Amino acid sequence: MTFNPAIPAAADDPSVSQGQMLTNFNLINTYFSTDHIALNAGADQGEHQQVTINSVVADPGLADPKCSLYIKTVAGDSELFFEKFDNVAGANLVQQMTNLAITTVGTNNGVTTPWGLIINWGTYSTLAASLAITFAVPFVGVPIVTLGREDNVIPTTKYVSYQNGTVTNLGFTVIGSAAAFNGSYIAIGV
Repeated sequence: MTFNPAIPAAADDPSVSQGQMLTNFNLINTYFSTDHIALNAGADQGEHQQVTINSVVADPGLADPKCSLYIKTVAGDSELFFEKFDNVAGANLVQQMTNLAITTVGTNNGVTTPWGLIINWGTYSTLAASLAITFAVPFVGVPIVTLGREDNVIPTTKYVSYQNGTVTNLGFTVIGSAAAFNGSYIAIGV
């Protein structure tokens, strides 16, 4: 049976429609307990257990001061989105929250988070005195860069905050040595 919002009707005799009302109450508890602790549970009844969101076809397009968290299908997958009205731009700002697109250029990778934080990472190998690394996703300002470097001659790994060479919003230069070396980096900023 499905929930019947017309029960009880104004002229109904409660003794006649009692069974239908009990069915409605049971169905309300069943439907509510999909994402909540059931109303007839011993403790914590009504509290969330999860949040189930059905997919929408288009962004909601809400007006200020409202925000929306919703699901849309992207390339066949359900992805979580957040939409808010941006007062500076005077328009709705839609940001994908899950399965963010990663930009890859050679051995360099980058992603922009929904909060505007940019993260770049990658690996490198050089025999030269210096090596220029170009970020896959450019920064607005100068990021913090941390290197992990392994010398092939003496295999010890060193992790250091980057302090030599030049760091810009577009990339940085690794200062080499006489021996070949491999390394990895992570750069974080906005």
